[in-house]
Amino acid sequence: MKIGIIGLGKMGQNHLNELSKNSHFKLNALFDLCKNPNLNIFDDIFYDDLDKFLNQNNDIIIIATPTNSHLAIAKKVFKQCKCVLIEKPLALNLKEIDEISNLAKEYSVKVGVGFCERFNPAVLALKKELENEEIISINIQRFSPYPQRISDVGILQDLAVHDLDLLCFLSKQEITKTNLLKKYTQDQTRESESIILCELEKCIASIHQSWNSTQKLRKIHLITKNHFYEANSNDFSLLKDGNFIELTQQSPLFGEHEALLKLIDNQPNHLASTSDAYKVQEILERFA
Repeated sequence: MKIGIIGLGKMGQNHLNELSKNSHFKLNALFDLCKNPNLNIFDDIFYDDLDKFLNQNNDIIIIATPTNSHLAIAKKVFKQCKCVLIEKPLALNLKEIDEISNLAKEYSVKVGVGFCERFNPAVLALKKELENEEIISINIQRFSPYPQRISDVGILQDLAVHDLDLLCFLSKQEITKTNLLKKYTQDQTRESESIILCELEKCIASIHQSWNSTQKLRKIHLITKNHFYEANSNDFSLLKDGNFIELTQQSPLFGEHEALLKLIDNQPNHLASTSDAYKVQEILERFA
């Protein structure tokens, strides 16, 4: 399957590294406004002209540019490619998400949204464990030092979007009520700490994101009527009542890319949709 990537920043390069090891894909074209000398081995497929990139007959395109450019790029891409993955956050606001969704329908484009945490082996194994469980509560923690790569959004748009999506993905329930606490420590325009309390249809949850930690931590604690689960998204591990469950060790992006193959073939998959992204953005805009 011929695949192209738009945007070769940190996330774009993560996709590039994974795809270069996946025999199901052929790296067909790469686009960025600036050439990266560390990627010279891809010179023969690199373009700094978007129109030339789009003329390379890509079967699938990944958009991994800053959020504020997604809509404008999608307007061009949807005319040329019928299967597209757009990194999260999908867009800056609900209006832009609506516009992307309508464009996808107009041009018959299959769109996935890059909530790659869905494909973390620990998350997928936990989801399977929960098929016949009654969930009581979910707690998600996502801590890290302040990321220098982020300049356009705060921690809610960068990290909380993952966790709000995971609450719905794991529970198969809608979020019905929320309450937000947030703190600004790095600057006064982008929050760097957030705690969101959530009520879902049949359970309760809390999610805590921090850019103020000296250590990186990504954990899910989940209590059901019968069991206690602890998922570690950093080392891809899952404990059930204190006992390790054996997991398949593959990167979340590998799983996400494999799901793209299912999407293009109209097969069931775990990719987030534009409507999933809309639900998350709707919650964030309530806090604005």
